[in-house]
Amino acid sequence: MGVKYVLTEPAPPGWWAKNKVIVCSVACLLIGLYIGGGNDGQAVPANTPTPTPSVTPTRTGKG
Repeated sequence: MGVKYVLTEPAPPGWWAKNKVIVCSVACLLIGLYIGGGNDGQAVPANTPTPTPSVTPTRTGKG
């Protein structure tokens, strides 16, 4: 009675194993563009009224 060894080649890597680096890189790039706004356009400020300066009386005295 001897020991029998069965040697088989491992299955080739699947689609995910071959392409996971590319898929993760593209996903991270898209997420970064989404978070960063994607474009460099200037935001248009809202039309807000400007405050008017208050008029305070000045003292004229002998100080």
